[in-house]
Amino acid sequence: MKKITLLLALLISSVGFSQDLLIGFETGESGGLLGDPFGGMAKPTIVTGTGSNTSQVLQVVGNSATEVWQGTNFTLSQIVDLTNTQTMTIDVKSSTAITFLVKVNGGLNGAPEAAAEVTHNGDGTWQTLSFTFNSAKDNKAAAANGQYNNFVLHAYWAVGATLFDDVTKDERTFYIDNVSGPKAGAPPAEVAPTDAPPTPPSFDAQNVISLYSEAYTSAAVISNVDWDDSVFEEITIAGNKVLKVTGANFLGMVLDNYIDASSMTHLHMDYWLAIDNVAGQVLNPKLSNHAAQAGETSAIDISNPINSQGEVKNWQSKEFALNGDRGSIKEFLITQAGRTGLYYLDNVYLYVTGTASVQNNKLLGFSMYPNPAINSLNFSAKETIQNADVFNVLGKKVMSVNVNDTKASIDVSNLSSGIYLVKYNVGNTTGTAKFIKQ
Repeated sequence: MKKITLLLALLISSVGFSQDLLIGFETGESGGLLGDPFGGMAKPTIVTGTGSNTSQVLQVVGNSATEVWQGTNFTLSQIVDLTNTQTMTIDVKSSTAITFLVKVNGGLNGAPEAAAEVTHNGDGTWQTLSFTFNSAKDNKAAAANGQYNNFVLHAYWAVGATLFDDVTKDERTFYIDNVSGPKAGAPPAEVAPTDAPPTPPSFDAQNVISLYSEAYTSAAVISNVDWDDSVFEEITIAGNKVLKVTGANFLGMVLDNYIDASSMTHLHMDYWLAIDNVAGQVLNPKLSNHAAQAGETSAIDISNPINSQGEVKNWQSKEFALNGDRGSIKEFLITQAGRTGLYYLDNVYLYVTGTASVQNNKLLGFSMYPNPAINSLNFSAKETIQNADVFNVLGKKVMSVNVNDTKASIDVSNLSSGIYLVKYNVGNTTGTAKFIKQ
């Protein structure tokens, strides 16, 4: 038994939430180290404690000669729930004043990775210290929110720091035990879309390069990699195959061959974010170019901030102009997604703007008038028109209507002036037609 139980109980009552043991180092206690340390830190060792805690504890030794962000990962014995409180506790003993950084990750349902600092005054005694995930540190979320499987300890930090750039290293050895927090009940139901992403427009084969989409023939096979901290798997939603992505900071996809995208002008992707909007949330696509086919020589990094709640938990279609070398694309990445955690991805393709295909509509008896249109657009066909989607020249769907008749009239008064493509379904055939909005 730990000899600081009374102190822990008193602190729990002051925190106001039940703190359950999530990591301990006694025989029979669950939770513990997960894999090897990182950043050049020596692997922590389990030793017999001294002072008021003579049980098994973990000795952590910081290495001032290696990375300032060095640390180690832990598996929690039970899922911690930081929805209603962001506070946890840890027992620490140190003979020098220290501050270190801790994180929660492995969030369920896209709970964002979050970080908090812990400070010991260096008096050489065991102290039960509370820490709260309520401010953005190391580019993590401004607050923990949800349930988490894993815990991370970085040996170095500084009081009030926000980035490791503000942190210096020293020689330090300290001891930890009894990582505690509010134990989760039943895991939450997984958040996922129930509708399929928008239907892409038609392009002639020479005007589109697909990385992932059922609408086009893929130019390459994409695979998970071992150098990111995210994974993807193919699932089916509303009869449509999409990629479900879970992870922390960034997603890496490697292509099975090099793609020459020199003639492509834009990148398109559809995504559905599962977590509520938080400050700093982004989903930034990146195309990695390997000109010599022997590693990255340049990259197209694209900024895509998520600025409001209206941009999450619904399908978003985004178009990005391409600038830079793209003659030998080998990898597709989504970077700095640490505040996102769970999202769904579809229709990732490169295309030439303004080249959506226009088919001959005579066989379907399809007609559309007036063209140009100002307020209303009328169309008809020989057989029942099931539905129709309207796309702008960038390939973004701007309108969708269910027709289920041989004729219809739609209001286009809110559309901006320009050229649009109507993609419609008649019987088992899909057709396209172009009109101009004045």
